[in-house]
Amino acid sequence: MDEAGKTTARALRTFEGAPKGYWWIVGALVALASAAMLLHESGSWMLDLAPLWGASVNIRAFSCDAHSLGLVFGYAVTQINGRKFARLVGDGLFWLIFFIAQVGNVLLFYGCLTVLDAPFAIVAVQFVGAASGAWFFVAASQVACMVGPALFMGTIVAVVALTTLIVQGLFSMLEATSPLLVSELLHLGLVVAAGLCLVKAMAPGSCFPESYRRSFAPIRTREDGGGETTEEKRGSASSDRRPDDLAPSRRRAPLCVRLFVIVGSYGIVFGFLHVIPLALPLGVVARVASFLVGAVVALALFIVTLRRGRPVDVSLIWNRFYRFVFPVVCVAALLGPLTNSSEFLPALIMQACALYYFDALLAMACSVIGQAINAAPSQVFGRAFLIRSIGFLLGNLVGSTVYERVVLDAAAFSVFGTAVFVLLVLVTFNMNSEKYAKTVWGLLPHEDPRGRYERTRDERCAALADQFGLTEREAEVLRLLARNKRPREISDVLVVSVATVRSHVHAIYTKTGVHSAAELVKLVECPQDKN
Repeated sequence: MDEAGKTTARALRTFEGAPKGYWWIVGALVALASAAMLLHESGSWMLDLAPLWGASVNIRAFSCDAHSLGLVFGYAVTQINGRKFARLVGDGLFWLIFFIAQVGNVLLFYGCLTVLDAPFAIVAVQFVGAASGAWFFVAASQVACMVGPALFMGTIVAVVALTTLIVQGLFSMLEATSPLLVSELLHLGLVVAAGLCLVKAMAPGSCFPESYRRSFAPIRTREDGGGETTEEKRGSASSDRRPDDLAPSRRRAPLCVRLFVIVGSYGIVFGFLHVIPLALPLGVVARVASFLVGAVVALALFIVTLRRGRPVDVSLIWNRFYRFVFPVVCVAALLGPLTNSSEFLPALIMQACALYYFDALLAMACSVIGQAINAAPSQVFGRAFLIRSIGFLLGNLVGSTVYERVVLDAAAFSVFGTAVFVLLVLVTFNMNSEKYAKTVWGLLPHEDPRGRYERTRDERCAALADQFGLTEREAEVLRLLARNKRPREISDVLVVSVATVRSHVHAIYTKTGVHSAAELVKLVECPQDKN
């Protein structure tokens, strides 16, 4: 079989190996995220000027701010109390109320558009929709702990592609060709579809409820290792540190601040670039084409840059971050004054491409981080995207101020592009090192010897899986076997039967040429001994 055929076969095995109920929760996420995005996009398409305190204001700018503020609120609520959040996710009555509220919010939105003529009420509805969508996204992200990197990568591509096609493709055509009632019915259909998918995803034995029953370690944000006692630190200092490590060191910024600087700064740039096009004379075709083409390019870049045979880890993601996100954003900012004759279409495509690629990388990094430190994915995703959304909101506010007070000519675009370039250079290349990659942009403490050993062992398992052509699920079983997990324990983790686990173990033995657990452990510990 040629290399392309092997890649296709491996992808098919990856999608077939998803745990029970996985694609139902992904479908619910696509439907509800699309419904939430439509509240913002439809409002931006249909709103214009409205009187406020005796003056005409651009409600579209308020719409962007309300949507961004709703995202910040939704992500922040999920991080207040992790245990209470997990209890709500498992409460059927809560979900019933949640989806009834979503239906009511959609009905109120179209009622404000057609009957009430209340533009500021539409802005409030958009805030609620964005907050609900962010909350549901964090809740659904918990299933990332149940799958491997390849399957989760495919999930990111599917979610971004489907939501973009629904929001920017289908509903953009309906906006131009069909009555508003058709959009309203389809919008309600998305909410109902999300509810039905969630019902299937909540079935007993499905991976979504099971993911919330797993135990996770708390996220530590201190650089010195977080929860260590004073005695442990003294012992570590006396036994593990090198002489040069004992020298007085300067006071450094907390790791969480570094995370905010990196992700938040890019969020600010994306928020700013998102608002500026409100002042541009764009047609429907230019607006839709920029998102669709940008999404296609971003997803193709995402797939190509992360599927090079190397295991997906934080160092690889950070490498792709500064090698691809940084130049694409800078080019998008600098293209503004050069693309006036083409409705700024090249610049807008680059903006959309950079945003989609950045979000896809951030989601992939959250998945890798969660598995590396055994943290609840909902907490990792919630914190990372909260920081991204805070930055996006700040960028929106700055962009709205610029929109109201500055004439957007070629000189203004040149100033904006230069400012973006300087900011991202300072942020990206001051944080560009393996140290920041290995500490997961501030989420991970420095590795102790045990943590370093476990990371190295997982990397060896990933390399062996690629060397011997193991499927995604077989690679996951191999990683758990290397952690001395028994078949019963593996079945609980992967939510499959013991017989299925034994079948995977047999396949691993056959492909790697070992005949016992001891030989497999030796192969993992010393992979060079096996050809």
